[in-house]
Amino acid sequence: MSSSFEAPTLEALAELLPAYEFDSFIAQGGMGAVYLARQKALDRDVAIKILPRELGDDPEFRKSFETEAKAMARLNHPNLIGVYDSGDLDGMLYIVMEYVNGKSLYHSAYNLAVDPPQAAAIVKGICDGLAHAHENGVIHRDIKPANILLTHKAEPKIGDFGLARRADADHPGLIMGTPGYTAPEIYDDPEHASQKTDIYAVGVILYELLTGHRPEDDEELPAPSTVVGCDKKLDKIWARATARNPRERYDSAEQMAIDLQGWAIPDPPTQALRTMQRPPRVAGARPGAAVPQRRAAHVPVVHKKKKSDTDWGLLVHILVVAVVVGALFYGWKAYQKAKAAKEKPAPEKVEKVEPKGATPAPPAPASEKKPEAPAPLPPPLPPSINPPPTR
Repeated sequence: MSSSFEAPTLEALAELLPAYEFDSFIAQGGMGAVYLARQKALDRDVAIKILPRELGDDPEFRKSFETEAKAMARLNHPNLIGVYDSGDLDGMLYIVMEYVNGKSLYHSAYNLAVDPPQAAAIVKGICDGLAHAHENGVIHRDIKPANILLTHKAEPKIGDFGLARRADADHPGLIMGTPGYTAPEIYDDPEHASQKTDIYAVGVILYELLTGHRPEDDEELPAPSTVVGCDKKLDKIWARATARNPRERYDSAEQMAIDLQGWAIPDPPTQALRTMQRPPRVAGARPGAAVPQRRAAHVPVVHKKKKSDTDWGLLVHILVVAVVVGALFYGWKAYQKAKAAKEKPAPEKVEKVEPKGATPAPPAPASEKKPEAPAPLPPPLPPSINPPPTR
């Protein structure tokens, strides 16, 4: 589509399609613009897609679009977005579809790994919808997360059958799909689209939901179980769906749905995907090939303490520092005290001076010496060792 395409205003569309009350603009993509409107006669919300004039001016595209719109209108399945009407709007082709109040799988799970049981349930729903379309002779040709809407219960609904074509159509297709989701044989023969090319794209979606990584064409990939630890049965389902040789793939989307049903456990409806950040991508083998083994690198084990554990090492260090600081403090105080005592001047000797003319006192006579105090008596002996009386 040309980048010069300008989406019509709500007012312009209201005049061109008076049977609908246009509410708001939803989005604009590679094949046109989508609006939310209300069908007045049936009092229901619908999504109306308007295609650029340049596509409507192409006779081949117009014929293909009209044929595919009629084929889609005959389909009725809970995993397919219903088609209610189509036509020409002042040279612009339009299609009226079921309105799904939700986001695309692309916007819901980009770069995220989905919980394996839920991923299997979503892919099974995609397979169920495709099986119904294939049974009615319609091949999608551009299955990818951006063309799958999720309801508020995380139920998938396949939409954007703008590239769809009948399996028995004899006119050329429009384009061959989206890189990364396109089966290898399509690059050699774009007109080789079949049920198995749709199945290949579904297998790629399964891998992307499980690992959070969107594979590129010819990229070697490890099995999902080696990346996220999911059940190895999912490895086999993915490898069979994305086998490079179409003969090795599932013969029908129904067969793939049966395998997924046998593995996945039905979960109660949820309002959100159970996702996690994707794990680091590891180079591996291309689909269907053996997964190369890698020697595990030595990783040191780090034992983490609980928050309630006492850090005895820290306490010991604190005590040692406290003792050292205390010793230094008291040593410094003792040094200061000794230094102060050494620097203190010695007391001067005072001589006694007798007054002039005084007669010195005579020395005391020897007889006047003070009597010595009597020696103290020894304490009495204990009763058990008193000497016996003298006879």
